Amino acid sequence: MRVTVLLFYGLLLGLVAADWKNDIPPAGDFDESAKLCKLVWEVNSFKDLEKADDFDFEPVAFEESVVDTEVAIVRSHRSDSIIVGFRGTNEVGDFSANADISQTDYFGLGLVHQGYKDKLLGGDLHIKLKNDILAELQDFPDYGVTITGHSQGAALATLFGAWLVGTNQLGEQQRVTAFPFGSPRVGNQDFKESVSSLQNYAVYRVVNEEDIVCRWPANFLNYEHVGHLILVDFATRQSKAFFEQTGDGDKFRGVSTDEWQLGNFDRWRLAFNWRDSIDWFLDHDVRDYIGAIQLSMGGDISWPTGFEEPIPVVPTCRWWFWC
Repeated sequence: MRVTVLLFYGLLLGLVAADWKNDIPPAGDFDESAKLCKLVWEVNSFKDLEKADDFDFEPVAFEESVVDTEVAIVRSHRSDSIIVGFRGTNEVGDFSANADISQTDYFGLGLVHQGYKDKLLGGDLHIKLKNDILAELQDFPDYGVTITGHSQGAALATLFGAWLVGTNQLGEQQRVTAFPFGSPRVGNQDFKESVSSLQNYAVYRVVNEEDIVCRWPANFLNYEHVGHLILVDFATRQSKAFFEQTGDGDKFRGVSTDEWQLGNFDRWRLAFNWRDSIDWFLDHDVRDYIGAIQLSMGGDISWPTGFEEPIPVVPTCRWWFWC
């Protein structure tokens, strides 16, 4: 009898954890993270972080590694969370890291982008950040942990969260949520499956319309996106949520070719309409991401409350380059 009760309790906990991973947070939570993504571009020290009085955060720490990776940690009493924000590409070394698309093992979780791994682990930055978080959790044990970033910072946020949970750095009960904005792909299929299997790690990846950075590195280079996709479409004034981008094969569908491919793009030419090509890069601007979230909060762009369900007439995206 006792064994049966314990098994039932364990199953119940697993279902609760699964529901938590698949409940789309409100736009306000994304807004906090998007604003921190912008703030971490504007500050270069903890003193700068303390002076940023136009943001409703309490500064916790500012870390910079020997490989020029900058990270701000703040406390939010609105969402009861500790938020870690990684800065995106802004220096020559960052471009070099972006270009190093070779893959390497990541703590047994799969293969990941070599350049991004080096940017996160250089100078033991990940250890410093973990210690900062643990110190905060001592004072605020009921707070959640949110990891965010834009562009390269989004990739680093995804990797950092996977390390925290995948190697049990914060304890078995601590949940970690990642809000990556405009993220490139960071790892292979094994890494995607590992992230999906982590009960205490939820990833909600926001893509602004035709942001070209989110379509790279390409699938044929052995890269896959991780986490759930929230695709913002200014043209239709709505956002859609896709279960782990490619769907679950039954209850939820993946993003379709028409929804994911870049406008006026074909397989044989990268671009033949220069105006659309410019939009691919303009859609990557962190300010556009903030604008999209704030429009969603105001009701001007719909915010998803659930994942897209199967529609027989809409083909799932199968293009070797884009999906």
